[in-house]
Amino acid sequence: MIQSLKDMLQDWNASRGERAKLQHAYLAVSLAGIVVAGLVGLLDYDASRAILRVAFAGLAIFAINAVVWALLFSLVVNKLPTKTATRK
Repeated sequence: MIQSLKDMLQDWNASRGERAKLQHAYLAVSLAGIVVAGLVGLLDYDASRAILRVAFAGLAIFAINAVVWALLFSLVVNKLPTKTATRK
């Protein structure tokens, strides 16, 4: 099972770009924070609210980052001229 997890992570690392990896990390940490806040909420309500605020801030960063990257690619990157490779 550990080997299959390693293989899955290696495939994910090879097939995704840096931006996609960053977005996945924001989403995974935020979702893990929500789960942890739920578990901590069974013991301490105030601490779980603080953890939940941090997790929701991570989700907000995820959404803002997605919008900014979409705008950047649609308005700037796609309009840049492409360089052609020349052999000397």
